[in-house]
Amino acid sequence: MNTYWNYRIIKKDWGNGLISYEICEVFYENDKPTSWIWGKNVLNGDSKEHLEEQLLFIKYAFEKPVLEIVENDERLIEASE
Repeated sequence: MNTYWNYRIIKKDWGNGLISYEICEVFYENDKPTSWIWGKNVLNGDSKEHLEEQLLFIKYAFEKPVLEIVENDERLIEASE
């Protein structure tokens, strides 16, 4: 049996006009998606385009210094790596 995980965009219609999208980890068995992890994913939004925009913001985060939480979770400072 061929099994593996990858990432896919998943759309969910919650009713009453509310639709959400998430980039989810999806599990495959014999190349067919059989399960996924919902609600614990880094990216989610209200459209596929919104997800793409979020990816750009995440990519931009790698261009900035890492921030560290200090003083009993009261403040952020640039981390010394």
